[in-house]
Amino acid sequence: MKPDIYLFSFFISLSFAATILYLIRNQKLKEQYALLWLTLSVMMMVLTLFPSILDDVARRIRIEYAPSLLYLLSVVGILFILLHLTMAVSSLAQRNVELIQTLALHERKIHALMKQNGQSEKEEEEGTEGQRANE
Repeated sequence: MKPDIYLFSFFISLSFAATILYLIRNQKLKEQYALLWLTLSVMMMVLTLFPSILDDVARRIRIEYAPSLLYLLSVVGILFILLHLTMAVSSLAQRNVELIQTLALHERKIHALMKQNGQSEKEEEEGTEGQRANE
């Protein structure tokens, strides 16, 4: 790649990191989910500033065409992001089930209390009517 492409790629990576930080600051992205994205953007910046790292790593693991290593790393990175998001969705689904069960138990208790109070009010009304009749 020519240096212009490196500079352009660096600015894309920098704008990506700035977007992530902006989303965190405006609380549209939680920090726990942003860590992976920030790591990805830092890796992109390092590889655009020092492209020889990619060539060296490719040579060490015997990949002859260095951009293939970049594609491989991209796919692996996307798989990790998908795994992380799947874990987050699974956790939220489990929490949603627990919240629904808790809500159902509270509604049941409320209905039981309302029924008990309704019966006790009826009993009180019947009791006062009975007293009036006796008088």
